[in-house]
Amino acid sequence: MVGLPHEQALNWFLYFTATSFMGWIIESAYRSAIERRPVNSGFLSGPFVPIYGFGALAIAALARLLVHAHGSLYWAALVAAPTVLEYLASFFLEKAFGLRLWDYSNEAFNLRGRICLLYSFFWAALTALTVYLFEPFLIGRINAVEPYARYFLSGAFTMYFVMDTIGSSRALINFKAFVSELKEQIARSGSALLPALETEARKLPREVRRLLKPLKAFPLLARHLNPLRKGIPDWITARLESMIGGRHFRR
Repeated sequence: MVGLPHEQALNWFLYFTATSFMGWIIESAYRSAIERRPVNSGFLSGPFVPIYGFGALAIAALARLLVHAHGSLYWAALVAAPTVLEYLASFFLEKAFGLRLWDYSNEAFNLRGRICLLYSFFWAALTALTVYLFEPFLIGRINAVEPYARYFLSGAFTMYFVMDTIGSSRALINFKAFVSELKEQIARSGSALLPALETEARKLPREVRRLLKPLKAFPLLARHLNPLRKGIPDWITARLESMIGGRHFRR
């Protein structure tokens, strides 16, 4: 990219934003097809999956760092970068929130359920597409945008990412708190959560509605609720099953 250092930083941030959006399209389309329901994929509420953006930045940085390296080293580093990032993201999110958001334990050749050979192959294919297609196309379009517009867009997207990250983090924290409170309730009395709701108009209570965002984005979280089903009225569980897919729940 051309321009002063701070202008280049803005351009790379816009490139991160664009590739995060493209990643959201790819992942949401893939999961929607697999799960046969509309899926808003990713940690954030909006149409961005940042791990794709970080992966694209890592690929660009390595491509420039290893531009004079042997071809085998060059491509080995580029292809490995997204898989390494996925492992680190899984590790960081689990340590930060105490929750496993995805798990490849049922896939062949996986490493602690965080990464697996199949998805590493998908990452490798995306790496090649990024190097030969996405990066040249997107960088060309970003450089064509007026400087003032780039400043405005960078500021707007920065505010968005900050607010969405805070909100999405709060959603995961609320989910973990809900699970902990439900465990305590069952341990104390063994009674159902909010049993009076059985006679209500079958509208999901606020406490449960707050679970929908993380559950829809990461259905694996349903396994934290499975051992606690006796603490949740059946009609609430059935409603959640219809929203995120019954295969994620176990009776």
